[in-house]
Amino acid sequence: MNNSKKFDLITIGGATVDLSFYSKDGELVSTGNITKQKLLAFEYGAKIIADKVFTTFGGGAANVAVSASRLGLKSCALVKISNDDYGRMIIRNFKDNKVSTALVGLDKKEKTAFSMILTIDNPSKEHIAFVYRGANAKLSAKDIRVEQLLSDWLYVTSLPQDTWTDILDKLVKTKKKIVWNPGNEQLKDIPKIKKYLPSIHLLMVNRDEALEFKKLKDTKGLLNYLFELGPKLVVITDGANGAYAFDGKKYYFMKAKSSKMVNTLGVGDAFGSSLTSALIYDKNIKEALEWGIKNSASVVGQIGAQAGLLLKSKI
Repeated sequence: MNNSKKFDLITIGGATVDLSFYSKDGELVSTGNITKQKLLAFEYGAKIIADKVFTTFGGGAANVAVSASRLGLKSCALVKISNDDYGRMIIRNFKDNKVSTALVGLDKKEKTAFSMILTIDNPSKEHIAFVYRGANAKLSAKDIRVEQLLSDWLYVTSLPQDTWTDILDKLVKTKKKIVWNPGNEQLKDIPKIKKYLPSIHLLMVNRDEALEFKKLKDTKGLLNYLFELGPKLVVITDGANGAYAFDGKKYYFMKAKSSKMVNTLGVGDAFGSSLTSALIYDKNIKEALEWGIKNSASVVGQIGAQAGLLLKSKI
């Protein structure tokens, strides 16, 4: 861990206010389609009753920055918001969690991003998100000043459809350790993703996302295939089954930790941020997986993406 830099970790991507509501009326439907295995269904034309409603915070870059800060790292979020009520709420949340706002950009035209999160109010707690990208979609390479990226580690989350390649072009030239958890817009263009992988230190995807690269049922085969594309370390999460990693020499697996499930929102960010934080602390891959599993298990027990994030003393 290098303490000479201003920040231990800079996160790049989105920040949102999440309006979460729970309903017992939803039904999880299995499709048999390997790339779209489950759908969340409601009765057509019905009035859906919300049993519980919450306002929380989300967005990949925000979640990871808050998590890293709670784990004792100096984190900074490079995101874009607006000077509106939601934007001020996000800034206040960053400050409450000791996340630097030095690289937060303001957009004068778009509103701050927000999401409406619909969760099935049953033991599975599966969710679907309706996302208004707002100012998040305006993040561009112009917002990134290389001289301000005062960290050895960059964590890249979901990026805008129109600007993500320009942003990656700029980031890879820094030669910093880049952790990449590609978003939906990136996963629509796998050939472009492959172009950047030789410059990526850690690629982190879930199993469904990994299958977008190659349809392989064997997890070790998926790990090996992704590693051969260039990243130094590949991690695949597989929900309740646990998480897998491969560094070109050894395959790793960590079983998921059973816990009371209240929410699945932000679980991937909790896992990825904790694993990355452990690596920044010079932990080995096995220990890093343990950190990820433990923090993600904590997050599923609380409402929202950030409430369950652990302090370093608890992990």
